Amino acid sequence: MNKNLKALLDKTLTDPRWDLKFIGMQIVIEGLALAAFQTTKETSNCPLLRQLVHYVIRDEARHVTFGINYLTEFLQTLSEEELEERAQFAYEACVVMRRRIINTELPAKWFGISEDEAFELIVNQENQDIFNNLLFNRVMPNLKKIGLLTEKIQPLYDELKLLAFAESDSDFEGRLG
Repeated sequence: MNKNLKALLDKTLTDPRWDLKFIGMQIVIEGLALAAFQTTKETSNCPLLRQLVHYVIRDEARHVTFGINYLTEFLQTLSEEELEERAQFAYEACVVMRRRIINTELPAKWFGISEDEAFELIVNQENQDIFNNLLFNRVMPNLKKIGLLTEKIQPLYDELKLLAFAESDSDFEGRLG
């Protein structure tokens, strides 16, 4: 497990607020896992692996949908300040996960640069948009569905080129096949 994922899990699981656990685990982390499994299913040449991953996707989707259902109602009961706090947490979780899925150690060693410089190099490549699309097209619509893409937080997602993915269907709306 890399340091970014560990930091997110530690922050998510040690916070006393149960809803942050749901946001971190069932919306962000499991949403990204769903995207990774979907990519595996679509690109594998092995029929058995595709079938197995299909069942994993269905199970993971149930977890995400449960989180969406439960959080949608709960988040509507929060004050604006509390909602913004949750929106900020979700944004920070997405930043960590985005950083986690980009391997910077090897390029940093190869090119003799810092991991931060390697990250910037990789993130600014055109094909990185495709990679973000594969992953965040599952998370962003779900964050929108539960009300965590607030006006205040949207510009931050836009800077990461992730906001456009919010217009896809959420897992709640049944995108799985």
